[in-house]
Amino acid sequence: MTKKSTRTSPDRVTVTLGEGQRQALQAIANKNGAPLAFVVRYALMEFIREHTDGQLRLRFASSEETGRGSE
Repeated sequence: MTKKSTRTSPDRVTVTLGEGQRQALQAIANKNGAPLAFVVRYALMEFIREHTDGQLRLRFASSEETGRGSE
């Protein structure tokens, strides 16, 4: 009889990145000799740590910053 692993499978999430975000993350990864996945997990961990009080302090880009007008 084979022994079942008690390790759970990792959760996966698919995210669509905005223009230039992948390149920026990849540049950070390259600069630090780290895989892109590690940089993304680290960024997520920092975001969660910063927002443990439950209150999001989000700054949304204006239409001028995103290049979008009112649609």
